[in-house]
Amino acid sequence: MIVGSGSHRTDGGRPDACVSIAALTPTICHLMGIRRPRLCKCEAVEAVAQAHGQAGGAAVERCLIYAPDAIGRVFLERHPQVLSTISHMAPVVVPMRSVFPPKTPVCFASMFTGAPPEIHGIRAYERPVLECDTLFDTLIESGKRPSIVTVDDSSADIIFRGRDMDYFSESCDGKVTERVLGLLDGDRHDFILAYHQAYDDTLHEATPWGPEAFAAVECHVAAFTRMIAAARRCWEGRAGLIAFAPDHGAHVDPESGKGAHGDDVPEDMELLHFFGFM
Repeated sequence: MIVGSGSHRTDGGRPDACVSIAALTPTICHLMGIRRPRLCKCEAVEAVAQAHGQAGGAAVERCLIYAPDAIGRVFLERHPQVLSTISHMAPVVVPMRSVFPPKTPVCFASMFTGAPPEIHGIRAYERPVLECDTLFDTLIESGKRPSIVTVDDSSADIIFRGRDMDYFSESCDGKVTERVLGLLDGDRHDFILAYHQAYDDTLHEATPWGPEAFAAVECHVAAFTRMIAAARRCWEGRAGLIAFAPDHGAHVDPESGKGAHGDDVPEDMELLHFFGFM
């Protein structure tokens, strides 16, 4: 496991060492050799760029971003075996910080524009179709073939609509996984964003730390494992990037006793993103 930070190395990888999740997009752009979205305010994550160079530095031809909802750093540190399993598949581990408020549409807009909420415009739990320049627009402009595979009516299913690309809206996480595996087999897409939501659903019904929540994360990790195996098989001979990239974490609401997110607290804001090359 290689633990890195953003463009500034500081002590211990705690919040002051973390890079914004908005850095995901310029990192992908750097590795694929395409321009950044016009509103992008971040640089590529240094640790990922360095690891890419050490892996040969060939421009990434295929990219799979797996973005399970709400799996924060605090959860992973409570379950080191889960962290170890993910980092075995994607060994470049980067401390990240969510944007505020840590709500899914706010976070996804930043993750795929490279811009903070005050610039891309989604600053609360609202889900307009983004009209600004996004990673998906730069991919299309560069002749790439992106796709988004999500649970129907999720934020990821809604806010990036209106582009000349493929959208797959499925009824549940399991069908998202099967769709992604089929797309990998078909090898028609240069970029796949896959979104799962079972852990987020479960934590709102119970807590982020209970057995139901842990079981949901185990399902997410199992799905990621299957996707990685398929990508290795289907992308043979091509330079590939895979990432495990959650949007925010979660905490226990003291009033309801159930899971919630949206506060500026470590449970919600601190993340780990995992990157690997093929």
